[in-house]
Amino acid sequence: MRMTTVPIGRTSSFANLGDEPRKQKFRRFAEVMYMLPIYLHPRFRDKQRKQDLSLAIGNSQFNSFGRPGKVQLSYLVLGLMVLGGCIALTGCGGIVPASTASGTASASAGSFTATPNSVAFGSVTVGSPATSKISLVNASSDTVVISKISASNASFSYDGVGTLPLTLAANSTTTLNVQFGPSSAGAVTGSLVITSNSLVTPSATIQLSGNGILATAGLTVNSSTVAFGNVAVGTPSTQSVTLTSSGTAAVTVSAVSLSGTGFTMTGATFPLTLNSGQTATLSLQFEPTATGAATGNLTISSNASSNSTDVVALSGTGVPLAVDLSWSAPSSSDPIAGYNIYRAASSAASFARLNASVNSPASFMDSTVTPGATYQYYVTTVDSSGTESTPSNTATVAVP
Repeated sequence: MRMTTVPIGRTSSFANLGDEPRKQKFRRFAEVMYMLPIYLHPRFRDKQRKQDLSLAIGNSQFNSFGRPGKVQLSYLVLGLMVLGGCIALTGCGGIVPASTASGTASASAGSFTATPNSVAFGSVTVGSPATSKISLVNASSDTVVISKISASNASFSYDGVGTLPLTLAANSTTTLNVQFGPSSAGAVTGSLVITSNSLVTPSATIQLSGNGILATAGLTVNSSTVAFGNVAVGTPSTQSVTLTSSGTAAVTVSAVSLSGTGFTMTGATFPLTLNSGQTATLSLQFEPTATGAATGNLTISSNASSNSTDVVALSGTGVPLAVDLSWSAPSSSDPIAGYNIYRAASSAASFARLNASVNSPASFMDSTVTPGATYQYYVTTVDSSGTESTPSNTATVAVP
């Protein structure tokens, strides 16, 4: 308790407690003090012992307030000692100002929430930060000031709120971006603490977790085999192979090689670098130079972590160059025994029959064609007596 001495004749602190006359207020205060132990100011203790003054409340000398005296001064000092702990508001409770980054903001009766209150980032590649959004919601009718945001682990950071302090207006929402940028492989946990001047929610804590992984290069080939089937001699057939960077880091395809007769590749030059998720298409061709089966391999070399070499098996069969004809059988009351097929080398040439005997099926394979030539065809029907119909429409075919 801090003790204050007020000289006689000057207004004491309790003189401002109302509009009552000064003497009446002092008397009322003395009546209250009757129930408290009486301690005199040290300045008057020795005189009390010598004079053996009576200090009982109700003494006529005290109640009359006829003239200032030492006893009255003692009570005046006593009153000030008792009142001294209550007159000053500082330190006796109440609202304590909240400190902010740029000064002091008054405490607020508003409140705010952080949603969600936890974020699990999962596996994140070292050097490639992941971001999640947090909503700061002030659903109250009072403004709330965010004075500080701090992360407990250096792998976690935030942005999107500008310079603090941040004012959340009543009934408003602000988005906070939280980032996880691991510096090494392994599990990481931490928290983000948001401090405000709210008396209801002075702070909010968001639990954070993530797993740092090292970047790896990977390459995926969409097929391990490519079968061209039957291909006419001298006629190229094309298929494709797709390469995909399937790792978390870029992959470099250093070289591609081919083996086997008649197989070629186009569509890319090497070395070829593909970022994560990027693709490249290789165009493969099979152009047989002779009839018969052919096999080969497409070998792909890269810096992929799990498999640096991929092999695609290639196959195809060279067949004679031919024109494959087919048609629909006409409707006729006279039974059809078969067909005759006619060909002309050009529009100016005469037609010659290709089949030595009547062709029973409604199809024919002309394997006597020459690459680059153009031919015209028509078909006739033959009945059981050998009678031949008029020609069908003419079809023109350009041989590759």
